[in-house]
Amino acid sequence: MKKILFVLVLIFITNLGCKKIINGGGLCACSPITYDTSLGLVIKNNTDADLLDPKTAGFLNKTQIQLYSKDANDAIKKINFDIRQPFTYADNLKMDYYQLVSVDISREAKSIDNTFYLKLGEKLYELNLKVNNRTVEKLLINKTDAPKELPNTNIEYLNSIYTLKFKE
Repeated sequence: MKKILFVLVLIFITNLGCKKIINGGGLCACSPITYDTSLGLVIKNNTDADLLDPKTAGFLNKTQIQLYSKDANDAIKKINFDIRQPFTYADNLKMDYYQLVSVDISREAKSIDNTFYLKLGEKLYELNLKVNNRTVEKLLINKTDAPKELPNTNIEYLNSIYTLKFKE
Protein backbone atom coordinates (compact mmCIF):
# COMPACT_ATOMS: atom_id res chain seq x y z
CA MET A 1 0.00 0.00 0.00
CA LYS A 2 2.87 2.38 0.79
CA LYS A 3 4.38 1.75 -2.65
CA ILE A 4 1.12 2.61 -4.41
CA LEU A 5 0.71 5.77 -2.34
CA PHE A 6 4.33 6.74 -3.05
CA VAL A 7 3.83 6.24 -6.81
CA LEU A 8 0.62 8.32 -6.80
CA VAL A 9 2.33 11.16 -4.91
CA LEU A 10 5.28 10.98 -7.32
CA ILE A 11 2.97 11.18 -10.34
CA PHE A 12 1.09 14.10 -8.80
CA ILE A 13 4.31 16.05 -8.08
CA THR A 14 5.68 15.29 -11.56
CA ASN A 15 2.45 16.48 -13.14
CA LEU A 16 2.60 19.79 -11.25
CA GLY A 17 6.28 20.30 -12.07
CA CYS A 18 5.79 19.49 -15.73
CA LYS A 19 3.28 22.27 -16.45
CA LYS A 20 4.57 25.19 -18.43
CA ILE A 21 3.14 28.65 -18.15
CA ILE A 22 4.65 30.38 -21.18
CA ASN A 23 2.12 31.52 -23.78
CA GLY A 24 -0.95 29.76 -22.45
CA GLY A 25 0.58 26.60 -21.09
CA GLY A 26 0.73 23.12 -22.49
CA LEU A 27 0.73 19.57 -21.31
CA CYS A 28 4.38 19.16 -20.55
CA ALA A 29 7.45 21.33 -20.26
CA CYS A 30 9.12 19.19 -22.90
CA SER A 31 6.50 20.13 -25.49
CA PRO A 32 7.61 22.85 -27.92
CA ILE A 33 7.26 26.44 -26.81
CA THR A 34 5.76 28.76 -29.41
CA TYR A 35 6.15 32.51 -29.47
CA ASP A 36 4.26 35.08 -31.46
CA THR A 37 6.50 36.88 -33.90
CA SER A 38 6.53 40.62 -33.51
CA LEU A 39 6.23 43.12 -36.29
CA GLY A 40 9.17 45.50 -36.43
CA LEU A 41 8.94 48.76 -38.33
CA VAL A 42 11.87 51.06 -39.07
CA ILE A 43 10.68 54.59 -39.82
CA LYS A 44 12.94 56.69 -42.04
CA ASN A 45 12.62 60.10 -43.60
CA ASN A 46 13.48 60.99 -47.22
CA THR A 47 17.22 61.06 -46.43
CA ASP A 48 17.10 57.66 -44.64
CA ALA A 49 17.53 59.26 -41.22
CA ASP A 50 16.02 57.29 -38.34
CA LEU A 51 12.88 59.11 -37.19
CA LEU A 52 12.63 57.05 -33.99
CA ASP A 53 16.13 58.06 -32.87
CA PRO A 54 15.98 60.92 -30.33
CA LYS A 55 19.19 62.37 -31.82
CA THR A 56 17.51 62.92 -35.21
CA ALA A 57 15.99 66.35 -35.86
CA GLY A 58 12.21 65.98 -36.06
CA PHE A 59 12.17 62.52 -34.49
CA LEU A 60 8.88 60.91 -33.47
CA ASN A 61 8.57 60.06 -29.80
CA LYS A 62 6.16 57.42 -28.54
CA THR A 63 3.50 59.99 -27.62
CA GLN A 64 3.30 61.10 -31.29
CA ILE A 65 2.60 57.54 -32.50
CA GLN A 66 -0.69 55.65 -32.41
CA LEU A 67 -1.24 52.06 -33.54
CA TYR A 68 -4.82 50.82 -33.61
CA SER A 69 -7.52 48.81 -35.37
CA LYS A 70 -11.20 49.51 -35.88
CA ASP A 71 -14.12 47.16 -35.40
CA ALA A 72 -17.29 47.00 -37.52
CA ASN A 73 -18.71 50.03 -35.66
CA ASP A 74 -15.50 52.07 -36.21
CA ALA A 75 -14.62 51.83 -32.53
CA ILE A 76 -10.87 52.23 -32.09
CA LYS A 77 -8.90 49.49 -30.34
CA LYS A 78 -5.38 50.55 -29.33
CA ILE A 79 -2.57 48.10 -30.05
CA ASN A 80 0.44 48.01 -27.77
CA PHE A 81 3.88 48.75 -29.16
CA ASP A 82 7.35 49.62 -27.96
CA ILE A 83 10.39 51.34 -29.41
CA ARG A 84 13.38 49.00 -29.58
CA GLN A 85 16.92 50.33 -29.74
CA PRO A 86 19.45 49.36 -32.44
CA PHE A 87 21.19 46.04 -31.83
CA THR A 88 23.72 43.56 -33.16
CA TYR A 89 22.62 39.96 -33.67
CA ALA A 90 25.17 37.12 -33.69
CA ASP A 91 28.12 39.43 -34.47
CA ASN A 92 27.32 39.68 -38.18
CA LEU A 93 23.83 41.19 -38.46
CA LYS A 94 23.57 44.76 -37.32
CA MET A 95 20.37 46.78 -37.01
CA ASP A 96 21.38 50.43 -37.02
CA TYR A 97 17.86 51.81 -36.63
CA TYR A 98 15.36 52.05 -33.81
CA GLN A 99 12.23 49.98 -34.48
CA LEU A 100 8.57 50.28 -33.60
CA VAL A 101 7.77 46.75 -32.39
CA SER A 102 4.41 45.14 -31.70
CA VAL A 103 3.68 41.53 -30.79
CA ASP A 104 0.00 42.34 -30.32
CA ILE A 105 -0.50 43.32 -33.97
CA SER A 106 0.52 39.85 -35.21
CA ARG A 107 -1.89 38.28 -32.72
CA GLU A 108 -4.71 40.58 -33.83
CA ALA A 109 -4.00 39.89 -37.52
CA LYS A 110 -5.41 36.40 -37.16
CA SER A 111 -8.91 37.85 -37.40
CA ILE A 112 -10.82 38.10 -40.68
CA ASP A 113 -10.19 41.82 -41.13
CA ASN A 114 -6.50 42.53 -40.71
CA THR A 115 -6.45 46.26 -41.45
CA PHE A 116 -4.58 48.37 -38.92
CA TYR A 117 -3.79 52.05 -38.71
CA LEU A 118 -0.54 53.78 -37.79
CA LYS A 119 -0.66 57.48 -37.04
CA LEU A 120 2.70 59.25 -37.05
CA GLY A 121 2.13 62.82 -35.92
CA GLU A 122 -0.69 63.95 -38.23
CA LYS A 123 0.05 61.42 -41.01
CA LEU A 124 -2.12 58.27 -41.13
CA TYR A 125 -1.01 54.99 -42.71
CA GLU A 126 -3.08 51.88 -43.38
CA LEU A 127 -1.29 48.62 -42.59
CA ASN A 128 -2.29 45.19 -43.88
CA LEU A 129 -0.46 42.11 -42.61
CA LYS A 130 -0.29 38.62 -43.98
CA VAL A 131 0.36 36.36 -41.00
CA ASN A 132 1.05 32.66 -41.40
CA ASN A 133 1.57 30.47 -38.35
CA ARG A 134 2.33 33.48 -36.11
CA THR A 135 4.87 34.85 -38.59
CA VAL A 136 4.44 38.17 -40.37
CA GLU A 137 5.09 37.20 -43.99
CA LYS A 138 4.06 40.40 -45.72
CA LEU A 139 3.27 43.99 -44.84
CA LEU A 140 1.36 46.41 -47.03
CA ILE A 141 1.54 50.11 -46.17
CA ASN A 142 -1.20 52.07 -47.93
CA LYS A 143 -1.71 49.07 -50.27
CA THR A 144 2.00 49.00 -51.27
CA ASP A 145 4.49 46.26 -50.36
CA ALA A 146 6.80 47.39 -47.57
CA PRO A 147 10.45 46.40 -48.06
CA LYS A 148 12.19 44.30 -45.44
CA GLU A 149 14.96 46.11 -43.59
CA LEU A 150 17.19 43.00 -43.61
CA PRO A 151 16.07 41.16 -46.77
CA ASN A 152 18.73 38.43 -46.83
CA THR A 153 18.18 36.78 -43.48
CA ASN A 154 16.44 33.55 -42.67
CA ILE A 155 16.19 34.31 -38.95
CA GLU A 156 12.45 34.52 -38.29
CA TYR A 157 12.70 37.37 -35.80
CA LEU A 158 14.84 39.57 -38.06
CA ASN A 159 12.83 38.65 -41.12
CA SER A 160 9.78 40.52 -39.80
CA ILE A 161 11.36 44.00 -39.64
CA TYR A 162 10.05 46.28 -42.38
CA THR A 163 10.79 49.83 -43.52
CA LEU A 164 8.38 52.75 -43.74
CA LYS A 165 9.44 55.92 -45.55
CA PHE A 166 7.81 58.84 -43.74
CA LYS A 167 6.91 61.57 -46.18
CA GLU A 168 6.41 64.92 -44.48
